[in-house]
Amino acid sequence: MRTGDDRAIGQASLRTLALFAAQAQVSYWVVPAARGAHVAARATRALTDWAFRTVRLHRVFLLHSTANPASCRVALDCGFPAEGTLRGHMLHADGWHDMHVHARLSTDL
Repeated sequence: MRTGDDRAIGQASLRTLALFAAQAQVSYWVVPAARGAHVAARATRALTDWAFRTVRLHRVFLLHSTANPASCRVALDCGFPAEGTLRGHMLHADGWHDMHVHARLSTDL
């Protein structure tokens, strides 16, 4: 995702790709100036669709801090229903965070 002047405004990527299990984690971020324009949702939808159709994954999941409601809205907007909470799962600069888990299956399409 880039602006017209070739500066990055965010990213979406597959992490923890496990081909043997046909699953991966998707992650995204957007610079503050580009937030609110649905950049993360558009990129996440495109990447997830590609992962299902081209890589033939069965499951794509994402994690976000329970303290980040905007990321939760992105996940839900992209068709990733919430599955649960991982307590004290990730260390951020301000301490340990509980993380929400969201996932889509290829059969959800």
